[in-house]
Amino acid sequence: MSNHLSKTLDEFLDLTLQEDFKNLNNTHRSMVNAVRRIKTAGDEGNLEALQQALARYGELLDRQQEILRNLQEKMPSFNLQSYMQEEFHQGFMNALAAESLAVEAEYPVYEILPFKVRVLPEKEMVTINDRVYRSLRPSVLAGHLKKSIDRLNAASFDAQRFLQSLALAYDTETAKQIVKTKIEVSEQEVLLKDIYNILTPMPRQKRDYPAQLFTFDLHRILRSGLTSAPDGRRLWLGNVRNNKQALVVLDAQGQPQRLGVMKFYREG
Repeated sequence: MSNHLSKTLDEFLDLTLQEDFKNLNNTHRSMVNAVRRIKTAGDEGNLEALQQALARYGELLDRQQEILRNLQEKMPSFNLQSYMQEEFHQGFMNALAAESLAVEAEYPVYEILPFKVRVLPEKEMVTINDRVYRSLRPSVLAGHLKKSIDRLNAASFDAQRFLQSLALAYDTETAKQIVKTKIEVSEQEVLLKDIYNILTPMPRQKRDYPAQLFTFDLHRILRSGLTSAPDGRRLWLGNVRNNKQALVVLDAQGQPQRLGVMKFYREG
């Protein structure tokens, strides 16, 4: 199959480049053996064997360079931008159906709750809830989403405990702001992103509890209808003018909202 006929990414990788991938792999294996032989000959002091192994390694190096050149020449033959504009949509819809994932789609934006996937052809990438994702085979992308959604739904959820954690983080953040500004405001709004950072102070915690899990927990709170912390204060979530400071949170109906601030307040 000649290069310019590759309309989809799968065809390009699995047909056009397949032979080179195979050669690359085989030559690599041979090189590993040659390196082993070089080491053995050196360890044993066998200069003749060392000479032969080095010569063999040189041949394989040339071969590897040739395969590398082949791959580098073929890479520009695939137009990733036009693939993403013209062919990606159908492949992605099929891949989502294969994973039984419900989707609301109007290319280039797909709602696969609780994720929003955006296709950015000019940047040759997609974003998942605003995080860059560059594995662009539709089946790989759909598989990644399915795994993420299954993980989220399998996690048990204690709404009361989460509200208590939020209230503690909120009090910590407001205390910090009072120290910084020297102004004491009761029930002031704080950024959701700052609350998230208080809940996950260590990089390891951020890895274990990414922001999208935090937003999913906020969605589960909204869905549960429980908004009172154990001390009786109620949770309020609001929009923020600067979209960069917002998080995508699904409301109780599962519709994505961009929320940026929160507060706990006493009624009455």
